[in-house]
Amino acid sequence: MKLSELGELALLEEIKKRFPPGEDVLLGIGDDTAVIRAEDKLLITTDTITEDVHFSLKLFTPYQIGYRLVASNVSDIYAMAGRPAFMLLNLTVPPETEKSFVDEFLDAVEDASRAQGVSVIGGDVTSASKGMTFTATLIGKAEERFVSRSGARPGDAIYLSHPTGEAMAGLELLKRIGYPVRVERGELPELGIKEQHLRAVLKRLLIPDVAPLQSVKDVTAMIDISDGLFIDLHRLCSSSGVGAVIYEKRLPITDALRAVSGLLGLDPYPFVTEGGEDYALLFTAPPKKEGYFQIGEIIPQPDVKIVRQKGNTETVKIKGYEHFVNKR
Repeated sequence: MKLSELGELALLEEIKKRFPPGEDVLLGIGDDTAVIRAEDKLLITTDTITEDVHFSLKLFTPYQIGYRLVASNVSDIYAMAGRPAFMLLNLTVPPETEKSFVDEFLDAVEDASRAQGVSVIGGDVTSASKGMTFTATLIGKAEERFVSRSGARPGDAIYLSHPTGEAMAGLELLKRIGYPVRVERGELPELGIKEQHLRAVLKRLLIPDVAPLQSVKDVTAMIDISDGLFIDLHRLCSSSGVGAVIYEKRLPITDALRAVSGLLGLDPYPFVTEGGEDYALLFTAPPKKEGYFQIGEIIPQPDVKIVRQKGNTETVKIKGYEHFVNKR
């Protein structure tokens, strides 16, 4: 069945049934606005993904598109030391879209939202002449304090919550494969390297696992890596009015990234420094914070530098994804 046969009202009714009001939702889907109970500082973020800009139907399943949309918004809330709570969801799709596509997309939104403790409380559905666009607006709570990009201080260490580069490697691998891989169902192609390495990079890209820091007590500044390590580090430093020194030998490279880079015949280093959509948390805190990757330190001078493996120091060329500049 196509959406042109189902109609807007029936689709909205199905969405309403999928997402009943959760905790602190006084009025959910079905009225002019939602009503929520809020006593904490509210964090509000939004992300839009557009066909042939953020995803291709030739490479991504509807489930993966929906899951990535939720994950990108949740990561923004975690980057502010918040807890995700409520989400508004907008769907803009052509009338000839199959209802099965929307069902699978909503399955992912439901799974990802439930995993992160998020209540879907409303949104909008509209038709498009061509191409799909999905927008999620997420409301979170800063129960103790929020952490911005602007608090880094000279002497702070720079940390990563987990290694970067796997998502970009997964995208390059998926382009080589040339068709959607339903990794959410355990499907993997046979490519001559360990399945665990294929699974790691494809899951990082297609159904990313995002998580908060265990403690933000001493964190001074934070950002999530959505566009690339170097470009997002530059944003944090610019907001804080400081610079940074990164040590190449400290940049974590996973076995999965090495294996897939080797399969692709590519250097893993650009994946680590320029690849986006890993949704690792990049943050600053006093030195010797346990449990994370310490990759450098904050300096007073407003430059971002890297100390290479051989000991020479270079100014970092800011590379990463920028809309209107780069093509995905």
